[in-house]
Amino acid sequence: MKKIAFLKIYLVPLFGFLFFGCSEVLEKDPIALISEVSAYVTEADAKKAVAAAYQPASANDWCCGNGGGGYMHWVFANIASDDTEKGGESGSDQLYAQQISDFNIPTNNRAVELAWANQYVGVHRANLVLDNVVNITMDDDLKNQYLAEAKFLRAWYYFNLVRTFGGVPLVLEANLSSYELERASEQEVYNQIISDLESAIQVLPEADAYAPEDKGRATKGAALAYLGKVYLYMDNFAKAEENFGSVINSNQYSLDPDYLGMFYRDGENSEEHIFQIQFSNDPNGPAQAQNLLNTIYGSRARNGWGFNLPTEDFVNAFEPDDPRLGHSVYANDDVMPDGEIADVGNSTTGYLTKKYYVPGYERINGGIRAGRDDIYMRLGKVLLWYAEAANENGNTTEALKALEMVRDRARNGNASILPEITETDQAALRTIIWHEQRVESGQEYERFFELVRQGRAGEVLRAYAKKYDTSKGAGFRDGINEIFPIPQSEINLSADKIIQNPGY
Repeated sequence: MKKIAFLKIYLVPLFGFLFFGCSEVLEKDPIALISEVSAYVTEADAKKAVAAAYQPASANDWCCGNGGGGYMHWVFANIASDDTEKGGESGSDQLYAQQISDFNIPTNNRAVELAWANQYVGVHRANLVLDNVVNITMDDDLKNQYLAEAKFLRAWYYFNLVRTFGGVPLVLEANLSSYELERASEQEVYNQIISDLESAIQVLPEADAYAPEDKGRATKGAALAYLGKVYLYMDNFAKAEENFGSVINSNQYSLDPDYLGMFYRDGENSEEHIFQIQFSNDPNGPAQAQNLLNTIYGSRARNGWGFNLPTEDFVNAFEPDDPRLGHSVYANDDVMPDGEIADVGNSTTGYLTKKYYVPGYERINGGIRAGRDDIYMRLGKVLLWYAEAANENGNTTEALKALEMVRDRARNGNASILPEITETDQAALRTIIWHEQRVESGQEYERFFELVRQGRAGEVLRAYAKKYDTSKGAGFRDGINEIFPIPQSEINLSADKIIQNPGY
């Protein structure tokens, strides 16, 4: 059994009745198993409420059937970018992902609908904690920690929403009387995210303050890292550098010398991990408790579904002999970590994602699904975002220092590869750092949103389509496709108070 008991996603939480329909901004009155009045009484109730607020972040990253219904990070951040092709059995397999890859996205796209619904489930459950746990008689320090965790989670869900849809309705309390909500501006959403993260930072414990059974909870470092990321997306490089620097200088995290190993089960809760979603590895538990992405990305020749295929363009982005290439992708006849000879099945690019490969010694009941964490924030990412912000602020020495830390770990003692970067021209160094970000965090749900943030998504994606003579990226329209359509079902529910994004 995985030791993180309070976050196991197979848990049917006390508040499990609070479940969104996929076409609703708000949650309707429950067919009650337990009332909200009687649900928030004891310290144990508070703990269960917070666990329920984490659960939408753990929802399987899949669309239709198979226990799915989460925010599909692999579709929005990977498939929409130049790093991966959709894959699957055929072009029509999981059409919602192909539509996003081609930027021919209808307003009833299933991934879009589920992303909206799932993240607002998270927002609502965080609001339930904030509205109700505050009134429970319990240890004050623990109560304040739980409230800070809820603020972190609400910020996390809203950060996903604002990057995906732009301005969205700001729902800051659990009990609302109407679905007729209007969109807040993008700036207003970011302001609320900042407020929640700043409040959480004041209370959340450092990573080393948690007992082993509480690993996976939000920490001060996680809140600082996401606050830095928010400021980076707002082009506030001074604040981004400040907050990323606080994470780096906290002495809570260090680069894991085993780059590939930190993505596997033995590397869970690595010293590099800052925020990750925990899954169960119980072979007797339900499939929903395990990480479905291992199957989604797995070879169709080995009982996987063959999605999220690394592109030749991604492979070619690596410098000669960069070990991270072999840790990020695999091809036919590669020797895998368990000694097996790779077979990538019907992969049209010839590659599959190695960070999600399941070695034989991790497999559950002979299958390729494993209870492995999803790692959303780690020090390697923070160092490169810090390097970018420092470079923009003219702090070239600090930028180069952080960049070299990442490259030094990557070269793993081989001084003949990945030479140290000495470039001091700001524009040239910016391009180098962007490149390093791509290869360091490949397949880790960053690329598309990074291209948008950098203001070059259309340029890069149309160039990709032209170079490889493909529909992927060809339909990207500047000023439109940086964000995705609001589900039409949500506009209808709001009585047209919510206005659709331009171009959809």
